[in-house]
Amino acid sequence: MIADYRTQLAAFVRDEVARLTSGDVDRAIAVAVTRYGKDRPRVAVEDVVCPGGATLPLPTAWDAESDVVSAETPIGEIPPALVACTVYQTPTGPVLRLDDGQSAGTAVRLTFTVPHQVTTTEDSIPVSHREAVAAYGAALLLDELAAAAINDADATLAADTTDRRSKAAEYAARSRALMARYTQALGLGGGSGAGASGQGASGATVSWGRRPRVRPLFRNAP
Repeated sequence: MIADYRTQLAAFVRDEVARLTSGDVDRAIAVAVTRYGKDRPRVAVEDVVCPGGATLPLPTAWDAESDVVSAETPIGEIPPALVACTVYQTPTGPVLRLDDGQSAGTAVRLTFTVPHQVTTTEDSIPVSHREAVAAYGAALLLDELAAAAINDADATLAADTTDRRSKAAEYAARSRALMARYTQALGLGGGSGAGASGQGASGATVSWGRRPRVRPLFRNAP
């Protein structure tokens, strides 16, 4: 559940300067869950009935981010009788199109991707990968802290600059270590950490700007 990820991020980040709010943390978790969904797609299986021809109705669990993994008809053959099926965009929205038309009433088994869900009541990420997802989210937050420390150093007296740049380097190193933890846990090749600009391996930019340093870590989390 999302409360578990908040707790894990707090342990990973340990925000000494208290820049982060609960909203910052939840946004980082959301980006991490989206990234995980691209690296380890969640799939759903649903049977639909062809109205006749080459077009299929969208399954009820279909999402705007969904894509087709496979389509099978007739259902239950060994090996599976797979048919080509693609998402076709129309002015009124997406439809599913078969390369070969089917008779009206033909059942087609669709396997397709759906977004992972992490809420107060649901968590679709496998237990073995939850710590890795939390590590990815924490890496994004640490990158933001690194960028903020650099900005502070640029705005302070020279005597304070070295210390702040050292802190920025520490945040960046911790971010890289956590990003590596994510890629290793998922068995992904390459994959350096998120950059100090706040742009992670997903290409998503997470930026929260400058905040007072008197706020408690993860305040007002539901």
